Amino acid sequence: MKKSWSILLILVLLLFSMEIPALAKDIDLQAVLGNTAAEGKFDVYHWWTAGGEKEAVDSAIAAFNQRYPNIRVISNAIPGGAGGSMVMKVKVLALTGNSPETFQAHPGLELEPYEEAAMLYDLTELWETLSLEDRMLKGISELCQIDGKYYIVPIGVHKTNMVFYNKKMFEEYDINPPQEPVSWDDFWELCDELQAKLPADKFPIDLGDRKGWPATQVFESVMMGTSPQTYEDFINGVATIEQVTEVLENMKKLMGYVAPDHSARLWYEAAGRVVAGDYAMMVHGSWIQAFFTSQGWEYGKDYGAFAAPGTADTFGFCVDAFVVPNGSTGVENGLRWAAMIADQNLQTVFTNAKESVSPYRDVPEDIYDGLTLRFKSELLDDNTLVYPSFTHGTALPWQVSTDLHSRISDFATSSDPDPERYARMITQSIKEAGVKGEWNIVQD
Repeated sequence: MKKSWSILLILVLLLFSMEIPALAKDIDLQAVLGNTAAEGKFDVYHWWTAGGEKEAVDSAIAAFNQRYPNIRVISNAIPGGAGGSMVMKVKVLALTGNSPETFQAHPGLELEPYEEAAMLYDLTELWETLSLEDRMLKGISELCQIDGKYYIVPIGVHKTNMVFYNKKMFEEYDINPPQEPVSWDDFWELCDELQAKLPADKFPIDLGDRKGWPATQVFESVMMGTSPQTYEDFINGVATIEQVTEVLENMKKLMGYVAPDHSARLWYEAAGRVVAGDYAMMVHGSWIQAFFTSQGWEYGKDYGAFAAPGTADTFGFCVDAFVVPNGSTGVENGLRWAAMIADQNLQTVFTNAKESVSPYRDVPEDIYDGLTLRFKSELLDDNTLVYPSFTHGTALPWQVSTDLHSRISDFATSSDPDPERYARMITQSIKEAGVKGEWNIVQD
């Protein structure tokens, strides 16, 4: 399996070395956006497949059709999450002349392979026309640029470094949730208590890392909780073996409390087992909220949440967004979609359904539930350390993140992994990839 994945990665990297010819096309943006009588159909490629996510993207399409009622939007879900499967899918489509009109991506370094292949339509005029920079929450606009030009439009923001738990299980087994901020000692004590009180067929934690990336996200949160300086050094390509070993030692201990068949499930299947009462907790991102809602769960009644151990006053930053390929046969519809996802009405219905934080300042706060409003407040708080996710495409090049998914997946599924050995492999891989970031997330 590992060999097959390596061969696939090599093939995809070769595809990215091939330049996709751009269509020479003069587009009157104002006329395109203003033509509400336009007809036709186009494809929206995204990775939202779980309960709650489908409802959210459907609400966005419905809002789009209120403006453009004669255009049929075809929703194409590419399972996988975290962007990896999407990168491979759309590149192949583009090279075969079937480029989608728009597809989901993350701002930051995930965009570089697309831009280097001359695949992305320059959206700078759209940003200026819609005053997106003025409407955007702080810290997002910069991630959407390459060499001063905009190539992507955000639709939602999620927090990555959270632990969600089944309140009824905690009550049933007489376990008190920890009080924030949660230290590593607090967390280990909680896990020990759960392990001691739960029946043999139930476990303190589940991952749902069949696709690999959820294990990397746990690694990411463990890294921030171990040392923010290590996190900064890691995404800048200068973390030492000793630093990464310390992170992996914490992760190895955490994995000792995880259901042994964790890699047999997708993340939302694991979340479903938390709902069913088989597993007590899940270290995951805030998009899990919409899934819980789709299962009839309510925050505060059925489930609770706390920042991952050691990560109080930090915010793992995951931004969902869309790009417009310049090689599709329907660039105009791609531009309409890119404009509409920033529309206040669409943002209102989508943000409410997705339970995400809107990237835009003018979306009313009364659409948020208590937990999401808390996340928005944290994001805007000057005392919060906001850090870019490397699992979700922002802080590391795509090929580096993909390789990391494979190594962390192997670590997470090994019965007794050697943290120092894996730390050596990971740091060597990042060094060989030439990662030289300039991130400055730790306050001096």
